[in-house]
Amino acid sequence: MKKIALILFIILFPTTAYCAKTDPDLAKEIEIGRRAMKQIEEQWNLSSDPAVISKLEMIAQRLEPFMSRRIKWEVRLVKTEIMNAFCLPGGFIFFTTGIVDALNTDSELAAVMAHEMIHADRKHSLRMAAESSKVTLGALAVMVLSGGAAAPIILAQVAHVAMTSAYTMELEAEADRLGLDALIKSGYSPTGMITLFERFMAEEYKKPIVDYGVYMNHPDTPKRLSMAVKKLHEMNIPIERKYSLGLLRTEIQEGANDISLKVDGLDVLSAKKNEATRAIVSKVRGELDKYLQLELAPYEIHVVMDSLYIGNHLIVRSIDGMTKPENVRTNLLKAINSARAKYPTSKFFK
Repeated sequence: MKKIALILFIILFPTTAYCAKTDPDLAKEIEIGRRAMKQIEEQWNLSSDPAVISKLEMIAQRLEPFMSRRIKWEVRLVKTEIMNAFCLPGGFIFFTTGIVDALNTDSELAAVMAHEMIHADRKHSLRMAAESSKVTLGALAVMVLSGGAAAPIILAQVAHVAMTSAYTMELEAEADRLGLDALIKSGYSPTGMITLFERFMAEEYKKPIVDYGVYMNHPDTPKRLSMAVKKLHEMNIPIERKYSLGLLRTEIQEGANDISLKVDGLDVLSAKKNEATRAIVSKVRGELDKYLQLELAPYEIHVVMDSLYIGNHLIVRSIDGMTKPENVRTNLLKAINSARAKYPTSKFFK
């Protein structure tokens, strides 16, 4: 019985030690990653912000089941305004405070995290270093871990590839594709990858030279964006940017005599306060949370007779003492246009 219990435990909760035994390359990768990490940490100042690190660790844990190998991922936070993220062999993930501050939601952070985890999961930096040195992965590990004259050079190369995202386009495409798969399976909004690429494209338009770090060697961002959009369309997954951008957020406010519904702080609907109108406003809020999207065309928000619809979905009927449906429509369009203005490079209707 003890043996059976142990086997079940290992299957359900694989430990790092167990995985290292079943994956002979992993222990070597971890040691290579540790040595490269030591060099990086000697040059960069690390942050110990518990809130940010805990958030990043939570995102990594949520994505981990959808990697092909059982790696014990470790997160580091670097103090710098540079937008960068990278992952060393063996699962050592680095995010800069610059990229954390620049991204709005967990979905966008998860898009970066998934991309970088795939690089380590698929041994991308080691494969490139081995190819450059014209040796096998096994021979590369021996060269590094033996401490010979070539070890510092190879470690520097591995760290450089990871830190500057100097991967081939084929490896980047694989990280994009499999990272998007992991986003979808983990329950994060896959639109986070769409808005991430759009965000970097906006920076390209503003500046002739942009140091992206995480995507610095990839001027063809539009193609990568097109790939992600095409894949979501093929999977019939709607592109809903508000979730990854943190926009079109609804809020109910109650005064002494009235109750109102706001979208991103803008008044959308108000009514005299009583139990009936409180229930109606709460229902309208739920409908807007589901159906109000940045990608809506103006005609999709329409009034028929005395009722407001988004597409075929009834949002609210005309009631005495409440904002008229046609005025609610006008207010909703204002809220959408205000939100879109913050991201002018996004093609909302594509």
